[in-house]
Amino acid sequence: MTNGEMLGKKLYEYRKKAGLSQEELSEKLGVSRQAISKWECGESLPDTDNLISISKLYGVSLDELVENATTVENLPMEEKTSGQVLDEDELEEQEEREEEAYFSYDGTPADTKRKILRVLHALPYPVIVTIAFLVWGFAFDGWAVAWTLFVTIPVYYSILNCIRVKKFAPFAYPVLVAAVYLFLGMQWDLWHPWWILFITIPVYYAIAEAIDRK
Repeated sequence: MTNGEMLGKKLYEYRKKAGLSQEELSEKLGVSRQAISKWECGESLPDTDNLISISKLYGVSLDELVENATTVENLPMEEKTSGQVLDEDELEEQEEREEEAYFSYDGTPADTKRKILRVLHALPYPVIVTIAFLVWGFAFDGWAVAWTLFVTIPVYYSILNCIRVKKFAPFAYPVLVAAVYLFLGMQWDLWHPWWILFITIPVYYAIAEAIDRK
């Protein structure tokens, strides 16, 4: 068994002991779930900052975490820290990240956000939309336009997904554009010039992907 596989096994066992899923751990560390999976499979190793955060989350020393598994010198080059001297602001940011990871283990920022997302995801949004559709239709005779409310369903769930993964690109922007365009056209006959909204779709994804990469 390689050093990476040995550390991966220990990371897996500590995570299970803490009762965390890969997704929950990824939220606490601010990394992707895929990164957690690769660490535990021994395909890659956490960098120094993540090793420190993980040791604090599990309440073990860094030496105990990497004992008989690996050392900082064994880390793949792409995951090593640069070794440069950090200035005061960078050191403060690093300490804040480590402190947030430590305190979120007992149920503050990460756990609170996760609970809110679960509540919102469990919310029967399609049922709410259906009720709104019927009210709009019967009370205001808006059947011709009210059906556009159903287009907001994938938009709603894509927003929750974007919040969960902390990225903009997964947002169902084309669906939102289509919903707005249909509403404007059917409600006020604004088919032209509002077709121009569709041109914003590639612009949105170019900006979103740039932000996500950064």
